[in-house]
Amino acid sequence: MPVFPECAPTPRQNTRSPTLSRKPCIALARGAITLAACWLLAACSGETLFQSDFASYETHTPPIGPEKVGTTAVDPVSDQYVWVANSTDNTVLITREFGAMPVPRAALLCNFAQFRGDGTYLFSTILYMRTGTGAATIQFEPFNQQVGSYENGFLHLDLMPDNTVRIDDDDATKFGTFPRDQSFVVQVTLKINPTPTAHIVLSGAGASGEKDYTILPPYVPLARQYGAVRLWMGEPWTGFFTATDIVVTFNRS
Repeated sequence: MPVFPECAPTPRQNTRSPTLSRKPCIALARGAITLAACWLLAACSGETLFQSDFASYETHTPPIGPEKVGTTAVDPVSDQYVWVANSTDNTVLITREFGAMPVPRAALLCNFAQFRGDGTYLFSTILYMRTGTGAATIQFEPFNQQVGSYENGFLHLDLMPDNTVRIDDDDATKFGTFPRDQSFVVQVTLKINPTPTAHIVLSGAGASGEKDYTILPPYVPLARQYGAVRLWMGEPWTGFFTATDIVVTFNRS
């Protein structure tokens, strides 16, 4: 596994609201932690382009800046919509509604450390979807993407209220199933080339399903600039979800 230099520390903004009430932390099941370790070991066969390290931030602060590999940004810049759920683990919470102050959308943007172009990319994370939470989205985007720019995704997956996954807003693509109130794994293998494809897998804690998908022709130029992943929630959906151990690796083959 290649060794990457640590990112130089940068000052963190104090974006915490002084009147913000604390929400309960989301505990990750011990079995899911073991599962995460297995995924990370598997990912080590390639070059790591992004690896989250939310434990380096204080609980209930937005993760803005360097991660173990790559960087993160949040939209909006506030601790009320995207924050570290617990400083002792590697989990971030995303919600677009906080009390009486909902926003149109809330996002965590994971930017890769390097642009690599054509090749095979493996994205993996552990998600937790609370009962009653609406759709949560994982969106794949070009390198050097701006956190406030949502329109340049070339592939997105919606984890739907009916516990299925929908691709690119097309109900005909729905597949699989995932549990509520338990952690499960989402893995996406993207083969980026002149005809890019995705292989999507749900597993763990009652989650299951696989889907092969060809990137739609209008989005091929964006796919060949792949370099970021966005986890977000938009209108009209409410509730929250968490993501743990977000990793993207790359192989030239």
